[in-house]
Amino acid sequence: MEILLNELSIHNQFTSFEDFKTSALIEIIKFLRLHKEGCITLFKKSDIYSREVYNGNTLHSLMISSDMGRTDEMRKFKSQLFNIFDDPYWDSKSLCVENSKYLYEELLVNNSALAECYERNSSLISLIPSDYSKSLLEVLKDNIPQDLLNFVNVEALVLNLYTNSHISFEVYCKNFYTLTKLNFSKINSNDSFNLITDSRDEVQFKNSFDMFSEASWSDIIKQGGKGDGKVGLAYEKYHDQNYFISKYSLASDEVVYKFRVTQKYRGFGYRKKDVFYLLEFDLTHRLSD
Repeated sequence: MEILLNELSIHNQFTSFEDFKTSALIEIIKFLRLHKEGCITLFKKSDIYSREVYNGNTLHSLMISSDMGRTDEMRKFKSQLFNIFDDPYWDSKSLCVENSKYLYEELLVNNSALAECYERNSSLISLIPSDYSKSLLEVLKDNIPQDLLNFVNVEALVLNLYTNSHISFEVYCKNFYTLTKLNFSKINSNDSFNLITDSRDEVQFKNSFDMFSEASWSDIIKQGGKGDGKVGLAYEKYHDQNYFISKYSLASDEVVYKFRVTQKYRGFGYRKKDVFYLLEFDLTHRLSD
């Protein structure tokens, strides 16, 4: 899927680097990760480095400045953000019509990602907060309107990619639930997603993950019980801890619990603080009591 990064959504609107980092930088890095993984092709304008971020500081000046510190976290942020300056650039072969007039809310946007997106019939990624926070941006070319799909967070983009069969269910889960209590970074693909071969089963797992991620921990814990007494997610400690300890070299505090996806299917993982790390799925009752 071809997507253009809206450089106009970087318009000196942040108050400091910390504001930029918490409001937009982390989200940019998530979008760039999707590009790196081949889920999208993210086009940028070749001079995006000159866009002002805060107090007149440009993206380029942030990359070469030492004012933000030299911590490992900062070096990681800079390293990841450098990818924003790499190919592909949409303006190397722009489709914009030179003599046409492109407008967004009465603002002339010729030679911008909005105009290019109009011609390519593509989608946009915009930073927020900005003047481009709506999910649909209406651009007029010579008074002919077109609505451009605009993504301001990774979750909305990932959902769109999954709904339109551009990414797998596994990629969807690993990117969609990143800010929830579910974490798929420890998942064993062979003993989880690779077992799901029916789209109807995907729906069942997705519904269960949504229920888990949206419920509070107190509500999840209450949804326990055995046999006919099971309710909701039926969250409970797994009886054979040694199976997972030997297979995944788990620490003593990484206690495995299971939860119900359907009457037959289960998810397994362990909780650390407020995050539940998925390890495996069971679609055959092989691991059940």
